[in-house]
Amino acid sequence: MRIRLISFFLLVATLAIGISSCKKTTAQAERDLEAELLSKYIAKYHPTVTPKSSGLYFIETKAPAAGADSIKAGDLVKVYYRGYLIEKNDTTGIQDGYEFDASGLFEPFSFTVGAGTVIKGWDEAMLYMKDGSEAKIVVPSRLAYSSQAQSSIPAYSPLVFYITIVKVYRSTDVWPVIEIRPKVPVNR
Repeated sequence: MRIRLISFFLLVATLAIGISSCKKTTAQAERDLEAELLSKYIAKYHPTVTPKSSGLYFIETKAPAAGADSIKAGDLVKVYYRGYLIEKNDTTGIQDGYEFDASGLFEPFSFTVGAGTVIKGWDEAMLYMKDGSEAKIVVPSRLAYSSQAQSSIPAYSPLVFYITIVKVYRSTDVWPVIEIRPKVPVNR
């Protein structure tokens, strides 16, 4: 009887461990939610767009002027942008959600393409753009912040950016130098 009771408890314990190990971890659940949001967003807004090999979705919204050169690694770009989380709710369905960042209206954001100073999705997207073009990019978390939450951006969040190229300084160009001059006293 005692052996049967011990065997019964061992069986129950084994089943409990087996069942509890079937539950998804938080990270797995977040990755599953990301995949769902991404697929529904693309299906609703861009069903004909296929992702690049990296998983980046690139949608050109304004073509550049004729003869504009492609942006290359090493070029300094000035851009205006707005960044959104993808949101799904019962009222509006899937859409651009919370705006987590924007460049502002007066001074564009500047960075060197390929230097690793922005998320991987941005560095890649710039290579598909030209001076004067505009694009919408949908960035899976593996090309953004992945499992690392960033202030208002939860872990495993796909991101949507609207980007306008304002100016491109080629890596072969002489870049503008900002000169700080000392103040000269005014004689009265």
